[in-house]
Amino acid sequence: MSEGMKVLDESSPWDPTAIKTFGSAVLSVFDSQVASADAASSAWLEQNNAGYLTLLPDDIDPVTVGPVLCAGLTSYKAVKNANVKAGDWVVVVGAGGGLGHLAVQYAVAQGALVVGVDGGPAKGDFVKSVGAREYIDFMATRDLVQKVVELTNGGANAVIVAAGNVNAFSQAADMLKVGGTLSCVGIPAQPGFVETPISSIVIKGLHITGNLVGSLKECLEAVDLVRRGIVKPKITVRDFADLPAVYDELEKGDVAGRIVLKIAKDDN
Repeated sequence: MSEGMKVLDESSPWDPTAIKTFGSAVLSVFDSQVASADAASSAWLEQNNAGYLTLLPDDIDPVTVGPVLCAGLTSYKAVKNANVKAGDWVVVVGAGGGLGHLAVQYAVAQGALVVGVDGGPAKGDFVKSVGAREYIDFMATRDLVQKVVELTNGGANAVIVAAGNVNAFSQAADMLKVGGTLSCVGIPAQPGFVETPISSIVIKGLHITGNLVGSLKECLEAVDLVRRGIVKPKITVRDFADLPAVYDELEKGDVAGRIVLKIAKDDN
């Protein structure tokens, strides 16, 4: 085993530094093919422990499962950390995005009643199509907290913030009922804060948790829900040359679901 390598069991967290081990040797090709590796990476796998790799079912499209290994795992972990149970009210802020639309579905899979929060009527149609019971358009709602309290009859059991925007976090904890959990996922580019008074956090017994990645076991659980058709990622395949345009659309919040960039060309 090469120096610095670690063996992970199925409960171990992902280690982002493991990606550096492969460098540019591994290329994922979403062109009716599974991920392929060149001779250098194949030789590496023969000589070293492959503890960082996850064996996936053969009966699932790599285009579909690709985003699940990142956005799906993070969203699934956020739902688990919020201790979501059947009948709970769960608010997902940024519900129409790549992380958010998966969080909605993983929460619904646990039996939750989901309120999706995003901007614009088009996002509302999309969010409800993936299972949300209610939708709040933050662009047309003066008091988000009051609206959540009204819809959930006193406050949500959990709020999952998938949006990478400072404003999305500021009052998220105020949407919670007594004993509720704020599950933070999105990372804003600018410094931001949860503005709920400490007294409210203490008196209501609130829980605040951050979510980055999950374990290998949780990854397989997230994938299995997709394989069985319980969770259905919204995937749009675009050419790699569209990358600048995709970035622009993401910054504007115009992307519903997840985009997969296709590197390989179609066979003629």
